[in-house]
Amino acid sequence: MIFSVNPRTEEKLYEFNESSQADISDAFRRAHKAQKECYEKTTKEDRIDLVLNLIKNAQDRKSEIVDIMYLETGIPKKSLSAAYEAALSGTDYYINRYLGINSENIPVPEKWSDTSASVNFEPHGTIAHIGIWNFPFWQTMISAIPALLAGNSIVYKPSEFCTATGLAVADLIRSSGFNKDLYIPLIGGKNVGEAMVTSPCDAIVFTGGITTGQSIIRNAGVKPLILELSGNDAAIVCADANVEQASRGIATGTFSRGGQVCIRVKRVYVHEDIAEEFTERLTEIASHLDLSEDIGPLICSEARSKVSSAVDDAVKQGAELLHGGNSVSPGYFYEPTIFTHSNDNLLAVKEETFGPVCPLRIVHSENEAVKLANDSIYGLGASIWTQDSDKMKKMADLLEAGNIWINDCGATLPGGEYFQGWKSSGIPSSMSRLGLFLKKKTVICHSSDNCRPKWYS
Repeated sequence: MIFSVNPRTEEKLYEFNESSQADISDAFRRAHKAQKECYEKTTKEDRIDLVLNLIKNAQDRKSEIVDIMYLETGIPKKSLSAAYEAALSGTDYYINRYLGINSENIPVPEKWSDTSASVNFEPHGTIAHIGIWNFPFWQTMISAIPALLAGNSIVYKPSEFCTATGLAVADLIRSSGFNKDLYIPLIGGKNVGEAMVTSPCDAIVFTGGITTGQSIIRNAGVKPLILELSGNDAAIVCADANVEQASRGIATGTFSRGGQVCIRVKRVYVHEDIAEEFTERLTEIASHLDLSEDIGPLICSEARSKVSSAVDDAVKQGAELLHGGNSVSPGYFYEPTIFTHSNDNLLAVKEETFGPVCPLRIVHSENEAVKLANDSIYGLGASIWTQDSDKMKKMADLLEAGNIWINDCGATLPGGEYFQGWKSSGIPSSMSRLGLFLKKKTVICHSSDNCRPKWYS
């Protein structure tokens, strides 16, 4: 059985029967069949109309789905609502982009007489999508909308922590007019996800930890992988930064949603000239945050234990705890926590800590900060806090991450466009969101009945 638990109260909410191997095999069989039949029978305009129906349906049912997400994730409703709207905001962009995707004619050498070449763009087929719990609507829809628009089918497993949310999203899509076998939900945890990875799917979408991502890479076989993995985003607070702006922005980027965000600020490097002022203001903000309404609980007891252990280990190794560091019950709450350190090998600094924890390190120069920020296997995002326009560009060019924010953090383009990381933070790192769900077919046509001179006679 799969259980949903309210992380605010520790109360069991729902229980579900886990999908069997027979269910998984049947889902991919049906999805393959539906994709081929529906893609042959529909036009771009037909699929656009269905997506527009989906957006209207999603807007009408927003309150219902946000309520379910709130129960299952404990994330404050204002954050859930904002992410819900953000997931729908890129639809017009996707539609316009999709209308502009046509076969591309490619020039060929003059000696290729009577020959033309083109590249066509077609759906992968059936996508295996393994969902997440911290953005269960946003992350699902920024894949579902472009994938369905492009003509794919999807077999989707929501995170076992928010199964009811995943089933509600599946119902939302199906009730918008899509063939029921174009979007098939499965229920389960790790075992079901592993079975999906080795299934006869045509591509895999996964967002989550690097360990699971590496397992997918090892076991998926030769197929397209659309992976957004761990991040360890650094914030660099320069000597000329606006302290009020930087402290408020970094507090939000670090502590919101319980710190359970892949692109949250997870490391801060602050210039020594303003370190004292910045640290005092950041600590003041943390002390005034409402644990329930501003931050929210962690998703489960195990997640909180991992965060607590990482903080305790940092303090044992010499970090100075400035604020927080305690679990709060009932529920899986953890206080917003700030500590200063001088050792980037601490577990809470080197690895992705998925909780409301802010490690601060004082640096002597921006060059030192950039070097420390780049000294990571991850490259999802980074932020720069400065009022110097020349410094903004120079530092953005030097930072090794797929998403750079200047005097801001955590904002994403509509529909999650180009939301990809460098290094071990994701595959791929250079493709539009819609392009992720299309494959290319090159067609070279020799239009005469002449034999080529180089052919054997």
